[in-house]
Amino acid sequence: MIAHPLRVALLLSVSVSAASADIFTKARDQAQRVADQESYGGQVSFPDGIARFLDLSLTEAAATVPPPFAMSSGFAKLAEPLRAAGKGAPADALTALLNKLLVEAVPQAAQAVRGAAGSVALDDIPNLRAGRNALVDTLRRSAEPKIKEQLRPLIHQAAETAGLPAAFDAFVAATGAKLPDPKAALAALEDQTTAQALDVVFNYLARRERAFRSDPSQATDKFVTAAFNMLR
Repeated sequence: MIAHPLRVALLLSVSVSAASADIFTKARDQAQRVADQESYGGQVSFPDGIARFLDLSLTEAAATVPPPFAMSSGFAKLAEPLRAAGKGAPADALTALLNKLLVEAVPQAAQAVRGAAGSVALDDIPNLRAGRNALVDTLRRSAEPKIKEQLRPLIHQAAETAGLPAAFDAFVAATGAKLPDPKAALAALEDQTTAQALDVVFNYLARRERAFRSDPSQATDKFVTAAFNMLR
C-alpha cells in the first residue's frame, strides 16, 4: 500500500524539524560551554569560579571577629538577680569564657564549611539564579547537618580545655538553681556556640554573595567576577 503523499510530507517535515531541534540544542549547549570557557579566559569552569569564591570568602570569614555570645533568655533570668545584687562575677566569667570559645570556633566553622562545600552540587545555574542568596542557602541547607556533627566534638574539647564545665557549675551554684539535667544544659551551651559560629560564617558568605550578585566587579578575583556575571 502506498502512503498518501500529504502524510509522507508531514512525516518528513516532523522528522526534519525534530532533527533540526536536536542539532540546535546541541549547538546551543556547545556555544554555552564555549562562552563559559571564554568568560574565564578558557581556564576554569563555572563550578571552579564558585569554588574560588567560597575559598576566598571563607578565608575572610575565618578572620571575622564575631559579635558577643548571645545568651539564652533562661540564662538572663538567672544572671540578672545576681548582677543586681552585686554578685554577678560567676555570670560574667561564664559569659567571657563563652565569648572566647565563640571567637575560637569561627575559624573551625569556616574550615568545616570549606571541607563540606566540595560535596555539594553548586553548578545548577538556573536554580542558583533563584534568589540573592541561592548559592549560600543551597550550601547551608545541604551541608549544615554534617558540619554540625563534625564541629560538635571539636567544640566540646575546646570547652573542656577552657574550663567551661567549672565555670558553668560555679554560675549554677551562685544562682541556687536546681537544673533537672546539668549535663544537658552544658551541652546546650556548646551547641549554641557551634550554631552561632556557623551563623557568623554563613552570614558573611551571604553578604558577599549579595554584593557580588549586585556588582560582580566588586570581586577582586577575575574568576569570581566571571562566575557572578553568569548568575545575573
